[in-house]
Amino acid sequence: MLDPLSFAPQASPAPFAGAGEVSAFSAAMAWGVATVMFTMTFRKGKASDAVLIKNLGGAVALSLAAFALGPGNGGGPAELTSIIWLILSGMIGLGLGDWLYFLALGHIGVGRTLILGQTLPVLTALLAWLTHDEWLTNAQWFGVIAIIAGGWIAESRREQRGKADTAGIAAALAAVLAFAVGNTMMAEGVRETEPITGASWRLVGGTLGILIVRACAGELGLAMRTALSPQPWRLFLLPSVIGTWLGMSLLTGGFKWAKQGVASALAATTPLISIPLAVVFLKERPGWRGWLGAMLVVAGAAALALAADSATVS
Repeated sequence: MLDPLSFAPQASPAPFAGAGEVSAFSAAMAWGVATVMFTMTFRKGKASDAVLIKNLGGAVALSLAAFALGPGNGGGPAELTSIIWLILSGMIGLGLGDWLYFLALGHIGVGRTLILGQTLPVLTALLAWLTHDEWLTNAQWFGVIAIIAGGWIAESRREQRGKADTAGIAAALAAVLAFAVGNTMMAEGVRETEPITGASWRLVGGTLGILIVRACAGELGLAMRTALSPQPWRLFLLPSVIGTWLGMSLLTGGFKWAKQGVASALAATTPLISIPLAVVFLKERPGWRGWLGAMLVVAGAAALALAADSATVS
């Protein structure tokens, strides 16, 4: 007689010690590469179109991958409760959060937006403490602080010296809050869900979120035409595959198998790869602040990795 529970979604355990930390760090590397690629494509396309393409394409591609891989291999079905958490996470983090992030970029520029964004790991860790009773060890807190300090130093070279734009600062801080809330919801949604399945449902939520945002702006028809046009797909497909489709799968694994604060901190190590790539492909000159920041990020990532074996994952 078949066990009726055998058809219920089963989440796989961590494949090896530190798998969550490796996944989160790899997600940062993937997004670091994609960040430079997206920056180059923005010379020809709109950022809002990129958000729609990366979320919609990722939702379709990862849904097919999850179906093909099946349970125990990163895919398979998900329970209704997990799906709700993941869709809400995507709507808030990838829909509302992305929109607020781009709004901040338009008001206060890249440098100050990224500086404010370095508060995300700490806010995520605090929310994880309040909602899931997760607390970081002293070594992990050192890693978080080093990564935040490194990112702040690396990006502070771009800070504009003009009068602060209150709306832009508010949008940047609201984006950080949206990302942190989205991360906390994602951690809840992937407890009993495989990483690729979880990433696909979160991207479904991200697609719904950006469509709602654009509908509120009176651009729903334009967004639908963009989704059906081949030109944006040609422009944004490759960075979406690397940064969103692969990166989101890795990030989901990070939040599934590691503490939320640790995963969020490791996911913030993007400057480690984006700075060298920007030097080569965008001809940027990071200066001593950029290289010092990158070194601090490396130190923070190493501290988190070394602490992974002794950390207790809730």
